[in-house]
Amino acid sequence: MSKLKKVLDIASTVMLVLFVAFVILLVGVRLFGIEPHIVLSGSMEPEILTGALVYVKPLTPEEACNLQAGDDVTYLTDSKGTKVTHRIYEAVGPAYVKNQHGELVLDENGQPTVAKDSKGYPIYMYVTYGINNKNPSDPSGYTLDGTPGVGNLASSNVMGKPLFSIPFLGYVAHFVQNPPGKYMAIGLCVLLLASSLLSGFFKKEEPTGDGAVPPAEGADVPADQPAEAAEAKADQPAEGEATEGASEEDAKSEETSEN
Repeated sequence: MSKLKKVLDIASTVMLVLFVAFVILLVGVRLFGIEPHIVLSGSMEPEILTGALVYVKPLTPEEACNLQAGDDVTYLTDSKGTKVTHRIYEAVGPAYVKNQHGELVLDENGQPTVAKDSKGYPIYMYVTYGINNKNPSDPSGYTLDGTPGVGNLASSNVMGKPLFSIPFLGYVAHFVQNPPGKYMAIGLCVLLLASSLLSGFFKKEEPTGDGAVPPAEGADVPADQPAEAAEAKADQPAEGEATEGASEEDAKSEETSEN
């Protein structure tokens, strides 16, 4: 039983540590405003590997309007919520409002009207690229995501800047977020709970010796003396008490003799 208990303790401890660490890396970091995202392509290798989990610090609208060439950013590419982490090749500048004929719309001062997002912040445009998307025929040396001078990324779609990434952890995160990995994660939680309960069951106090009850406190009983002898001895009067009682009886006898 003791060997089984040790195996259960070690196994449950290891699984618990791994589970807690994974929860912290996947969920706990959100408490500090950091968003983890799964990388499913190799466009940013070798800096960010395929299957890595990249941790992104959100940017304010003002910060998203002041990015520079060379900054790595994570952004939305469509209305479905697809996220991409690429590097900025060019900061184009503000986006301007155009009419249906493609002409710039001027404000009351005769200046082009800067486009704004739904919250009223100005929109700036950027050209991005993946550092692993090489293209020797392009002057930039890469396959750019947008046209220089026009841009493909609006500041309103920027989610944040990546801080660091953990290789291959994205594979694990993607697995546990979808069946059957989700069910396996639930099963692991149940297994940890059961292991904890079993470990507590085996920690119950075992009987001493061959089932003998330990001697009462203060009883002077040899280690090999049965429990019955201990109880019998505990019922006997102490030596001092017996002597004192005998002395009183002798004194009464002497008084009777004198009378």
